[in-house]
Order: sequence, then C-alpha cells, then structure tokens
Amino acid sequence: MFPFRLFVRSPAARGFYPLGSRTILTAGLLALLAGWTTTAHAQSTSRGRYFPLDQSTPPGVAGQWSAIRPGFAMVMQPVRVELVGQGGQVGVYTGPDAPPALLPAPAVVALRVGSTYRLKISDMADFPGVELYPTVEMLDCLHPPRGREVEFAIPIVLTADEIASALDGRLVTKVIYLEQPDRAAPVRNTTAARNRLAHPRENVLALADEAGRPMAIIRLGGRLPDAGAPGPGFFGNCAPVLFIEQPGEIREAVQR
Repeated sequence: MFPFRLFVRSPAARGFYPLGSRTILTAGLLALLAGWTTTAHAQSTSRGRYFPLDQSTPPGVAGQWSAIRPGFAMVMQPVRVELVGQGGQVGVYTGPDAPPALLPAPAVVALRVGSTYRLKISDMADFPGVELYPTVEMLDCLHPPRGREVEFAIPIVLTADEIASALDGRLVTKVIYLEQPDRAAPVRNTTAARNRLAHPRENVLALADEAGRPMAIIRLGGRLPDAGAPGPGFFGNCAPVLFIEQPGEIREAVQR
C-alpha cells in the first residue's frame, strides 16, 4: 500500500462556523487541527516559493486548477471513506435534486479528479441522530497496476475527535498527499493513512506539495443544507460517481 499522510487544519470558517479552533491528537494518527490564517500570509511563507493556493481557498478552486494542467485526463480515482470506530453510513450525492446513495462505512467509490463532491455521514455509534456533510475535492490520481485500482483507493479517514470538533462549530480541513519515497519516514507503517502536525500559519497545500503529491482536500464542518433552498453548489458540481459493486477491479463498478 502506498504511504499516505494528511496535513490537517481547523480554521474557523467565518460566516458558517462561529467558534474558534482547537488542537487535537487523534489516536494512532499524528494530526494537528490548527488555527485560522489568511491567504496572503500563507502565500508569503511557502519556503521562498510563490504558492497561490492554500487551505482557505474556496472549495473547488484547487480541483479546477488541477483539471486545466497540461496533459490532464478525466480519471476516476477510487477513495475509501472510513468513520473510525463509528460504523455508520456514507452517502454520496450525484446531483442537487437526487437523494444520496447510502453505503455502509467503510465505503469505496470512484470520484473524478478535478471535481468536488458532497458526502453525508450518519448512523454513527457515538453520535446518534447526527448527520454531517463533508466535501471531498479531488486533486490527483494514483497509477496502480492495472486491475488493482480499488486496492489502492485513497484513504479518507474521519475520527471521532474530528466529528466532535465539527459539531462544536469548527471546520476541519485535511490535505491528503502521497509521500515521495526519498522523504518518507524510514519506519514501518501499520495504517494506510497517517496525519502530520502543521503550524497554524503554514500553507498546508504548499507543505503537502513539498513532501509529495497532494491528492485530495477533505473539509468537515457543521454546516447543514437548507431544507427549503440549499445554497448554490452545496451538493457539489454533479460530477459522475462510480459505485463499486464488488471488491476488486474498477471495471466492475457501475455508474448511478
């Protein structure tokens, strides 16, 4: 399995999440949920390089930029969504007017690189009656051996601490990246995904880019859809989803 790590930040998203941020160390994974920083400062402290994007960039922008780079092809990348110790269900939205397709966690689906998706997590053991709506912004894809795409699904791991932080009114943002082999920690890792601490004023996207290849941005907060009139784009940009019917190969998936 490829070594993945996650840079994590928890800025208070102005207008939606009124409370401040806090620092959390998740069990088994090294993680930091850091404070708010402005885009201008994050750009100016990217280790001497100009890096125009950071974790406070509006959702969807980084994905759109990744889709216009030279040689980009519309690729469906499997992801594995896990709610640690919670069981629960994962819903995937395919459009603003369609109900989410509900899957038991951990759920494996294939999402299109360059697109942003809205998920729904519910039926969690420690959070009865709670529903949260994280987003997944796909930035890049892996290149596993043919026929083993699902085996190398990008891990999207949400912990009880992160869920509780979102319920407290905070925004949890994770940047998942694939480590460069020559910069990976020389220790055996028992999990596919690990979290790394980041300073509150650091540009997490720039750090992920220096350490490897940023693959996805995950945002988890307490914002709920308006039952009468959901905000524009709340349910994503209606990009295609491949639902894995059987464990194994991506060609066994079907589009719903």
